[in-house]
Amino acid sequence: MVSSIKHYVSVASCFARLAVQRQLEYPLFLFSWLLMIPIQYFSGIWMLKIIVDRFQPLNGWDFPQLTFLYGLGLISHGIFVVFFINTWSIDQMVINGGFDRLLLRPMNVFFQLIASYVNFIGLIDCIPGIIIFIYGCEIAGFEWSLVNVGKLILVLIGGILIRAALFTSLGAIAFWTKRNGSMVGFALAMLERATMYPLSMYPYFLQALFTFVIPIGFISFYPAAEFLGTDNGGLELPLSFALWTPAVGLACFLLASVIFRYGMKNYESAGS
Repeated sequence: MVSSIKHYVSVASCFARLAVQRQLEYPLFLFSWLLMIPIQYFSGIWMLKIIVDRFQPLNGWDFPQLTFLYGLGLISHGIFVVFFINTWSIDQMVINGGFDRLLLRPMNVFFQLIASYVNFIGLIDCIPGIIIFIYGCEIAGFEWSLVNVGKLILVLIGGILIRAALFTSLGAIAFWTKRNGSMVGFALAMLERATMYPLSMYPYFLQALFTFVIPIGFISFYPAAEFLGTDNGGLELPLSFALWTPAVGLACFLLASVIFRYGMKNYESAGS
């Protein structure tokens, strides 16, 4: 067991080293990403400030609370794109035969899918997210207690798992349809909107959908509402929302792994 774990760790380390080397071969691309991503995220927070200042708080959420909410979602997104970005391109691997290589190797297929490309450039997504979140903590009055820090770590882990589960499930659809790029694009846009604004501003049907069916409300909205003592919009669950997030994330990830394994049974290879 220990030797197997060491083997997987060594393989993952080798994959990560090769991925970083490939990405550093194009410094201009790295520079452009370093320029574009912060502009995108900081313009998002500036847009929130304009909306609140020119009109009114969004369903009771003022600018400091929205900044905290937005930053919390960005951090989990940034970590997700570092380790799970390959789930966005499963359809390409199915079509061009890249998935065949994973099946031929004597290792867990999903592990290979994730470990084969560590998106070093994705760390750039984390930088503005951390800055925005820390700023949001400062102006929203977040208490940096040991309990809150522990809950925050659990929330981030759960949020990453929820994101990974969503895109793994969508990626598995490619085993049947061969193409799923439009669904991945739609899910990215949906996540961007749903984690940027308070879920309570949407109709009750969407609140229920994003809580019990596609539980992206647990990525940032429900934990932020608990941390800041803000009304979550009427949907009540027992225990702490911050403690629900890792449990929901783990359950979603296990379900996604089942869908992925079932989808592989329908894989027909790339053909000629």
